[in-house]
Amino acid sequence: MDWRDYYLREVYPMLDIPLAEKYPLASLLPRAGFRPLGDQALLMLVALTGTGKSTTLTLLRQRLSGCSSAVIPSRREIADWIAIPTAQTLADEPIVPVPDRRRRFAYTRAFAKQAPGGMAAAFSWLYLADEFDGLLLSEGIRGESEIRYALRNFPRWQIVEMSLNPLVRLHRLSGRRDDFDRAFGSADISFLPSGLQPEALALFKAGEITAEALAIVKAESVNYGFDPFADGRGYANYHLIDVDGLSPAGVAEAVIGIMEACAQAGRERASCQR
Repeated sequence: MDWRDYYLREVYPMLDIPLAEKYPLASLLPRAGFRPLGDQALLMLVALTGTGKSTTLTLLRQRLSGCSSAVIPSRREIADWIAIPTAQTLADEPIVPVPDRRRRFAYTRAFAKQAPGGMAAAFSWLYLADEFDGLLLSEGIRGESEIRYALRNFPRWQIVEMSLNPLVRLHRLSGRRDDFDRAFGSADISFLPSGLQPEALALFKAGEITAEALAIVKAESVNYGFDPFADGRGYANYHLIDVDGLSPAGVAEAVIGIMEACAQAGRERASCQR
């Protein structure tokens, strides 16, 4: 099954996607003067909820000239415009918005079961205008299967994964006030690694982590687990940063260091080939 063709034939015509208005340099349809996103240099930040992706992207945009994350849709938008409506169509359900984070994870999981690569594949369905000349920043993929798919199929994508203790993520998630962080569920800690459960229970009783945060992280763990990509050393375009103890500025500096090292390696390879 060509899932991109299925999406364009069965799902896309039923949607009102403001892609051209929000992202004039991106397209979901092949067009003259556009190239597949998989052929574009792209820095993809990978991190689970509460690790600090958004803050890091903001700092990188401020620090780096010629880099942008506002050229292509975000992960949330790709989920809303591709993964979730496709999963709903396959389940013979009406296409409706899904604000609850647990249900969103269920739909993106259902999409990934059908379309190999899941959200990584969905991102690759985008086309980018030839006029854009720069390095793109994104945060569009998560988890082993999406990371592996991107590494194998898009060698120009540099995958930088940020890893952080689940309890720290829960604490951060409990304190932020993002309207997107909506989920309903019980205060279940049994999904956490056993060594973290006593501290998680104490934090919950102290009011430092919330039931809503637990519900979100639990639902996310079903899709993506807790651990960073185990086979990363086998891929030159995979990089891991343990952000525990690092300030946001320190994380951004670590990412910039990776980018500079990759650029230097590219220059050395080009020199050897001459």
